[in-house]
Amino acid sequence: MRRHQYADVLDAPGETDLSAHVDFGALANVARRAGLAAEPLATQGEFLTRLGIGERASALSRANPGSAGDVRAAHDRLIGKDGMGELFKVFCAHSPGLAPAGFVP
Repeated sequence: MRRHQYADVLDAPGETDLSAHVDFGALANVARRAGLAAEPLATQGEFLTRLGIGERASALSRANPGSAGDVRAAHDRLIGKDGMGELFKVFCAHSPGLAPAGFVP
């Protein structure tokens, strides 16, 4: 998606959002068969919260008081239950023994 419309991802690499319906269970099974560990699926909101998005948003707001409203709106859109926070999911397959950031240990 680009500018709220369908766009060919190859028309503007890096400027077009990639979205897909993914069978995460099948993806995790393939990863495990390849010898990887697969973390339980996280929502985008959970993942970004664990990475410290709230603290980062607060720091940005303090450093740029005139943009605090925009920072809050972006924060809420990214992690909110009515927005991208629940709609989008985060999947992680990794070498066994690692503890990837943003996932519950």
